[in-house]
Amino acid sequence: APSSSSSASSSSDDGDDDGVDETLVAMSDDAINARVAPSFYALTRSIDREDRRAFHRVHSIARDAAFVEAQGERFLRDSTCAAFANARAGAWYAGGGRFAYETCYFKSTDGHNNNWTMSATRLNRRVAMACAAGRGGMIVDATRSAVKRFPDALSKTVPIWCDALNRACARAKRDAGAADADDRAWFEGPHLPEWVAEHERNSIRALVPEFEASLKSTGWDVGELAAILEKPFRCVWVSRGEDGAELSLESLAEADFTPLILVTASAPLHWRGERRVGVNGHSFAYVPGAADDEESWSRGLTADMFHEHRDALLHASERDIDNIIARIVDGRIGKPRELDPRSRLAPRGCAPMDSRAAEEANRSNGAICDGGMRELSPECGIGRCSIASFAVYDRADMEKLADAFLHVGETVVDPSKACSTAFLHVPARKAKVSRTDLMKALPRCIEFARRTFETPGARLCVTCDDGVDHSVAVAVALCIAMGPSPCSNADLDKDDVRKQLAAVSKTHPDARPTRASLKQVYNFFLHSEVAD
Repeated sequence: APSSSSSASSSSDDGDDDGVDETLVAMSDDAINARVAPSFYALTRSIDREDRRAFHRVHSIARDAAFVEAQGERFLRDSTCAAFANARAGAWYAGGGRFAYETCYFKSTDGHNNNWTMSATRLNRRVAMACAAGRGGMIVDATRSAVKRFPDALSKTVPIWCDALNRACARAKRDAGAADADDRAWFEGPHLPEWVAEHERNSIRALVPEFEASLKSTGWDVGELAAILEKPFRCVWVSRGEDGAELSLESLAEADFTPLILVTASAPLHWRGERRVGVNGHSFAYVPGAADDEESWSRGLTADMFHEHRDALLHASERDIDNIIARIVDGRIGKPRELDPRSRLAPRGCAPMDSRAAEEANRSNGAICDGGMRELSPECGIGRCSIASFAVYDRADMEKLADAFLHVGETVVDPSKACSTAFLHVPARKAKVSRTDLMKALPRCIEFARRTFETPGARLCVTCDDGVDHSVAVAVALCIAMGPSPCSNADLDKDDVRKQLAAVSKTHPDARPTRASLKQVYNFFLHSEVAD
């Protein structure tokens, strides 16, 4: 009997052990809880991700867009001011209403602490010309920050840009004998908002000579701007708080400066996960700067699609909104589950141009997003080279536009559309997906361009999905490798890349390569020998 009992007990123990993880047996209770139960941090991150899904973003954008529309009624309805939405997110807040907004490009990183820059690659010429001609302008942007009211692009980048232009225009007026007897007001900036700390103000002012030198290095002759800019540019700020509450069209018209009204669409949070009530009566978690980084949440929805189908999106339930977005995107291109790159990317850089920008865009055949082309300036010295978006392949006269086409991007071109011309597709993903695709593609691109230009008078068209990023970066690389003074990796510096981009931008004012794309161009030449 004892033997039988012992055997049964042993068998029972063996059976229990079969369900026990030996690793857990050796662990403490705290270690076990950390493994099998999510941490407080993991839970809060999960909640935060839920609150930033498309449902909450769409409602947050609509709420912010309503504020922007109200500011348009306030400052644009009875004025000649130009209106701009800062790329990339600004178009989500500033479109769809009664006022037309063009696109500008001021980066927050150019205003970050200890990184203050007057960008030589983002000159925003047509913004300056339009605001000078209209005796003022309005720029819309937003910030993802839960505590800041304004993005650094509006707090510091634009004021630095204004001051550099003011000083250059004042000197141009002096040279032309058109300066006022007292033009000190043109040299008093940068005029920064009151919330910028004094030590940061002093650091920025100390860099003014560098900002002026950066502008001068681009070769931009500001004489035309100086001739129409009657009073120096100066920024004023408008937010949902008290910023700009005292401003009016009358007070701005009487000011001794040309106002740039900087409007932030977003509002700071009182607490994380703060909820508001949407138009459908359902609550949503407000997301500041909800339109930012659209690739991570929009599923192909663009700003234009949002404004066109706004009611359907705002009345969709949280459960259904992803399906609604998919249907909108599918209906937009007529092919189920296939995304047209033009619908995704074109609105950010292809706002209608004013007449001055159209004159500057040499040999332009229309907007880039509609298949228009931009031929590089002769000073680039590489032959007849143009830049276009994927849309150029839909043009009926495509084969007459160039003798060779070089496509650098993810979208596959139908071979039948380029069968009678020399054509090369070099796959390259966006920099957010791959940090080396473009750099690896450059040798084939340069070799193809060299073969093309061996034929006297040959015309090359460089395209990418949107016509403002990869194609521009490749054009910059061609200018460096094949221009009048090709650079070797021994003497190339980042200023060479910036100067070539400035040359390309002269005839392609919508050029907007990402910093990561330009970095790949620089790294390619830094680590490679490009033979002539």
